Amino acid sequence: MRIQLISGILLLASFTISCNRESVKIPADAGVSRELATFRRESLSAIEYELHFSIPAQKESQIDATAKITFELKSKNSVVLDFKPSYEIDGKIPFVTFINGKRREVIYENEHLFIPARFLVKGKNSVKIEFRAGEQSLNRRSDMLYTLLVPDRARTLFPCFDQPDLKANYTLSLEIPLGWEAVANGKMTSSDTLKERMQMNFSTTEPISTYLFSFVAGRFEKIMQSRGSKEINIYHRESDPNKTAQFETIFNQIYGSLEWLEEYTGIEYPFTKYDIAIVPGFQYGGMEHMGATLYSDRTMFLDKSATISEELNRAKLIAHETAHMWFGDFVTMPWFDDVWTKEVFANWFASKIVSPMFPDINHRLNFLNSYFPASYAEDRSAGSNPVQQQLDNLNNAGLVYGNIIYNKAPIVMDKLVNKVGEESFRRGIREYLRRYAYSNASWDQLISILDSLSEEDLTQWSSVWIKERGMPHITVDFSGDSVIYRQSDPLGRGLKWDQRLVSEVVPNSDGMGYGLFVLDSAISEKVLDLLSSNGLKDDVTRLSTIINLYENLEAGHISASQFVSAISSYLKSEQNPLIFSRVVGYLGSDILREHSLQIETLLWNIISNSPNAQFRSMAFSSYINIATSADASSKLYQIWSSPQLFKKVKVGERDLMKLSYELAIRYPDRYNQIKNIQRARLSGDDRKREFDFIYPALSSIKSVRDSVFNSLLSEQNREVEPWAASALSYLNHRLIQERSLEYILAALDIIEQIQRTGDIFFPSNWLRALLGGHSSTAAKEIVAQFLNERGDLHPMLKLKVLQQSHHLNR
Repeated sequence: MRIQLISGILLLASFTISCNRESVKIPADAGVSRELATFRRESLSAIEYELHFSIPAQKESQIDATAKITFELKSKNSVVLDFKPSYEIDGKIPFVTFINGKRREVIYENEHLFIPARFLVKGKNSVKIEFRAGEQSLNRRSDMLYTLLVPDRARTLFPCFDQPDLKANYTLSLEIPLGWEAVANGKMTSSDTLKERMQMNFSTTEPISTYLFSFVAGRFEKIMQSRGSKEINIYHRESDPNKTAQFETIFNQIYGSLEWLEEYTGIEYPFTKYDIAIVPGFQYGGMEHMGATLYSDRTMFLDKSATISEELNRAKLIAHETAHMWFGDFVTMPWFDDVWTKEVFANWFASKIVSPMFPDINHRLNFLNSYFPASYAEDRSAGSNPVQQQLDNLNNAGLVYGNIIYNKAPIVMDKLVNKVGEESFRRGIREYLRRYAYSNASWDQLISILDSLSEEDLTQWSSVWIKERGMPHITVDFSGDSVIYRQSDPLGRGLKWDQRLVSEVVPNSDGMGYGLFVLDSAISEKVLDLLSSNGLKDDVTRLSTIINLYENLEAGHISASQFVSAISSYLKSEQNPLIFSRVVGYLGSDILREHSLQIETLLWNIISNSPNAQFRSMAFSSYINIATSADASSKLYQIWSSPQLFKKVKVGERDLMKLSYELAIRYPDRYNQIKNIQRARLSGDDRKREFDFIYPALSSIKSVRDSVFNSLLSEQNREVEPWAASALSYLNHRLIQERSLEYILAALDIIEQIQRTGDIFFPSNWLRALLGGHSSTAAKEIVAQFLNERGDLHPMLKLKVLQQSHHLNR
């Protein structure tokens, strides 16, 4: 333990600050511990932030900032602020502090500013800090920047109380280069031009959590549309007219989502405004900052070849982020162990919101397709986790995120609604929002409300589905024309998952059951036969059966040859685009690699002969991913060389970028030729920067590849995380996996750094990019060696490694 005496204050593992005869012991661990959060929640109220950032035109120049924080103290106690900037000057972090109007010296230690009680009073206090803004979560580029502070990254930008249950009002001002635009949570109230600079002032927000504070600044175009009393601005950097023509659809889906939620909840949109920014290279699909919601350009702007699945995904994303305005922003979880509550609401409501937007879609089928396969992908692995996980410190909150909270949770929510009834559920939701408006509430508090409206024991039901990991294994026996299900817990805990299962000849025919429906040889042969002979006429039954067959393939109960044979016989008769999309996605799985030539032939026949343009497009996307033979590579090269001559599929700009990457690996002697032609085709500087970043990873020259890999080990070269993940995935492409084995251990060794410096999904994305192309025993042994030697690895981070290496352990 390091003991240091500074200004007469003793710094220990806990920080003790004396005031006359009184002293308060404050938890002082790095990050935001649960103990510190509880201490502050009981001490502080009425928090307000006045923030100012002066943003220079040069990316390399520092951002000067001020923060004035006012708060009420329930008693005269010491106060701890969180601050973790990414810089030091001569080993120190410089700042100037004024407390209640007087300049004071305070201690900075272990990511915290400690303010002694002797400088404070019971009641209202103010702390003004002049500082240099931290940039870890500022996502700064040459002509733009945006904040992304979820889950605990507000403290990397400015001093604050960085925990979700200390909501505050924010008043922001920005000084930006002339010619830039800016958008923030509040409305712009005024602006002043000062030489080559502009100051923009924004209105005070409603009470929000620190992770939702947001602003975007840079060279953006703006388009506005008003309907009734609402006005929405879209900030973007897109120049392709085929993409900017999609704004009307985007506006329609935002306004439609708002209208649906207002009607369902009985509460008007609870914030000052709803603007969005569409950001190139954004890390996620979207982020629900009220008033300044961020979206990825890859999801919002669709290519001409877009499928119905891609159109649905965009609509669901917009509905998801809009649902967060009520569920997550208006009412927020008190701690990030319950972050899944906001995600389950957003995903479950999104599935409801998009239904009237796509009246021709079977939305029960879409729900099954959207959530079950993705949930099974993690729940079947050794790295499965409960929906609700234990969290001791917010510096590990990013590890809570994954397929379980985004995909299993909506499945569980659907079961809950069916259990309590839709009308009781709606009444409970309205009471939940009314009772906890602009405040915080946990899952258990919601269950308490719903329990009062139901005769069911929801607490016990919730305990198994929410607080335990894994899924049931369900064996199937026939008795006459009925099915008998027997449930078991594969982890030996004796758990029983309360759910209704239909008794028909095809197991789980309605797709409502969750778990592995184990098929023995006799039943699997019967089910495979039904699929092959086009005997499953109902869409939901057919998709549920295909999902279950694939899970039995993963579990080793049926063979890859059986699966491919049945799919090959059946697929030509499939008419539903959602099912077709799921099947061709399965055909790209590494578990079927030994059958790649058969799958190539199947997909090319669809590309060549299907009368359905969407099916041809989906088959083509899968064909690019699985093409292995010289013949398939030659076809792809011809299509890439002269896309205007290929009439079977509309090949978009991103399709051509992906083709160029894949072809550079297959034709290393044409590396420079492919690069020069493809780069000349690209529209927009952002796409050229992306291409220039990723393409060197495809080089056949080892020193070039090594240089790319080594650059990715440095934080500053991972600033645009989707680009970094793409480069890593191409370095570890399945066709060259033997030569990239040497990268695995070095990339695993920095996984803790990836978690500390990256955004919430980046650890999983990094691991997926690293390991997804590998299938060898050697790769499996390297991962096992890493896990054996790293017993100190955080348990949740170990789960991420196990999830993304599951395919190596089949």
